[in-house]
Amino acid sequence: MWWFRARRAHSVLPVGMAAFLVFLLLIQDKASALPSFGSSGSVTVRLAVFVPIPLVAALMMSLESRMKAPEISGIRRVALRDTALVVAVVAAAVSASFALGALTGSQVAQAAGRNVAFLTGLMLLGRALFRQSGALLPTAWLMTVVLVGFRTSNDPYPWTIVPEPVGAPHAAAGAVLMLIVGILAQLRTSRKFA
Repeated sequence: MWWFRARRAHSVLPVGMAAFLVFLLLIQDKASALPSFGSSGSVTVRLAVFVPIPLVAALMMSLESRMKAPEISGIRRVALRDTALVVAVVAAAVSASFALGALTGSQVAQAAGRNVAFLTGLMLLGRALFRQSGALLPTAWLMTVVLVGFRTSNDPYPWTIVPEPVGAPHAAAGAVLMLIVGILAQLRTSRKFA
């Protein structure tokens, strides 16, 4: 129980999940023209691509809430518990976004769960490489996608992942691969953060 309380999983993660779902419900399929370095100078971006950020930030905050001395000297497998927490949050987000998408008929809402998996993996990888500054990597990715990730106003490059439609197999594979890489980086470096 000390691990669960130390991670503030009971307070931080429910707020992050609630923000994710409320924003997803409010935004749904709304789009906005944003400035870009693309051919037309602006791109039309579905606002739902930004919705995973509060949940990913809450997960980062939870993982960074530590009890240093017990985690360094303890024999419990804290890294495995952290991994289970990450997998549970991503699975809940994917399930909730698919359910919300099915209820509202929004394919963009369904893709938000995949985007949570991708951005969480990116955050975990950034955390392994840059420590707490790694929390900025998902937001930097989204800004890069907006600025240089579109061929035309509505046509994203395949590497962008997050603006791709829910049925894009390469986007699903990329999200799963990024989540696996992020989890492996988390497992490898978890004791270094304590």
